[in-house]
Amino acid sequence: MTNGDLQASVQRDFGPFLASCALSAQGEAVAVVKAESYVELMKSLKDRPEYAFDHLSCLTAVDMPPASKILLVCHLWSYRYKHQMTVKTETDRTAPKAPTLTGLWQGANWFEREVFDLYGVVFEGHPDLRRLMMPDDYKKHPLRKDFTDDGYIPKPN
Repeated sequence: MTNGDLQASVQRDFGPFLASCALSAQGEAVAVVKAESYVELMKSLKDRPEYAFDHLSCLTAVDMPPASKILLVCHLWSYRYKHQMTVKTETDRTAPKAPTLTGLWQGANWFEREVFDLYGVVFEGHPDLRRLMMPDDYKKHPLRKDFTDDGYIPKPN
C-alpha cells in the first residue's frame, strides 16, 4: 500500500472521526482525529488487519499558545506492511488532557509520562502518571513556549 493509498483508505474508513487526513509535504499520511474519537481510531488502526499499526514509534506534543492548544502527535508503524503514518489530536492548553494509549501500546507509558512532565498534558487512565525528568515538586512544564526559569532550587534528598 502506498502512502497515498493509506491516506485514502483511512479517509474512507474513518472520515467521521477525522478533522482532516492528507499527505504531508514529505508524502506521509497524516490524520488529525477529533479528540472524542482519539482512542477509538487508534484502536482500529492497531487492530484492523488492513492497517496493523502494531508499533507506537513516538508520542510527543507541540505547544500552540496563540490557538490555546497542545497538539499531540503520534507516529505509528506497521511491521507487517512496513508503512507508517502520523496521527494528531488537539487538547485545550488551559487544562490539557487526553485518554491514555497504554492499553493499546505499552510503549505509550513513558512517552505519555514525558509529555505530562514537559507539557502538562494529563493522560486519563494512565497507570503511573508522574514526572519523568523534572523533580516531583516542580510546578512548571519546561517545553511550553511561555516557560520561564524562576530560579527554582530542588529540595535536597
